[in-house]
Amino acid sequence: MGYKKRRHRLSYRGAVLAYGKLRDLIQLAQDLQASLLGMTYDEIIERLRERRLSPSKKTVKRMLDGLYELGLEPETYVLDGDHHLKKRFKLTELPSSLLLLEPSEKASLARHLQTLPEGIEARAITKVLADTKPLTTSLTNSITDIIERTAHTGNISPRARVEETQMRILDEAIEGLVEVKFKYYTQKANKSVERQVRPLGILFGRFAYLVASTGNRAPISYRLDLLENLELTDVFFVPKEGWNFKEWASQSFGVFHGDAHWDVKIRFSKEVAKRAEKVQFHPTQKISHGRGGTLILEMKCRGHRELIHELLHPDWLGHVKIESPERLKEEFLEYVETVKSAVN
Repeated sequence: MGYKKRRHRLSYRGAVLAYGKLRDLIQLAQDLQASLLGMTYDEIIERLRERRLSPSKKTVKRMLDGLYELGLEPETYVLDGDHHLKKRFKLTELPSSLLLLEPSEKASLARHLQTLPEGIEARAITKVLADTKPLTTSLTNSITDIIERTAHTGNISPRARVEETQMRILDEAIEGLVEVKFKYYTQKANKSVERQVRPLGILFGRFAYLVASTGNRAPISYRLDLLENLELTDVFFVPKEGWNFKEWASQSFGVFHGDAHWDVKIRFSKEVAKRAEKVQFHPTQKISHGRGGTLILEMKCRGHRELIHELLHPDWLGHVKIESPERLKEEFLEYVETVKSAVN
């Protein structure tokens, strides 16, 4: 696949002053430099929509005009393999000062790196983090603290979008031990209720959850997509002595911690044993080989409903048996009976 390359300058009609959003222009410039093949109008529009903007092709042209007025001159490429030879825009000499990672961005990358298995994606992010300038001691300690109070369930599933502004507020609150307040939409009550809590950490799974407490009560998980009007308060708090977020998060199979802490024993059939052996189901798991080529998984966890969801995954369905405890078998059967209502 080849390309044709030429300089391209768009006419300027006061675009920078009319557009007035320097941050959006800089983010667009970063996108154009990060893209290996450059970006078409349609790809730029899609990227801006992901940022909750409502751009048209005319809007994109004004933004490109704005880049020229900032002294950033995108080149245009036409790839031979593109349908209708669509024009692509590409930057190659963006000032290094515009590519520096902010502390919060480093923390986000480091958090994401924790969720990845060893492989090309993990190595790529590691190189990006390794190539950045070291932080001051205070910033390093702050980011380390934030990362230590972040955990992941490890389940691969559809994800709910996490608002960037929410994460910035919560990172600041977790780091500074500051209470936050918000309106929380409860599905059972079908209404929003006021909450002021002590943020202890963030837990990522299918949804992202704020783990927080009030007073001396046990921590509660709040879904971030159900939070409204999140803001910092002027109230500081002291965490409960001896409580560790990572240890607390590892007690559950998934997000929820309200049920009992059970010793669980699961047996996988010979057909899926090799596949199951490669999966990290839970931090406490112990793997052994049973009769007939089966695989035995033992662990101690809460989050029984989420464990049941995993056992019903197509990878294991028909090839897994709950050996203990009896109460988990009962919950599994109750869950299956409830599921039947979807087709009755």
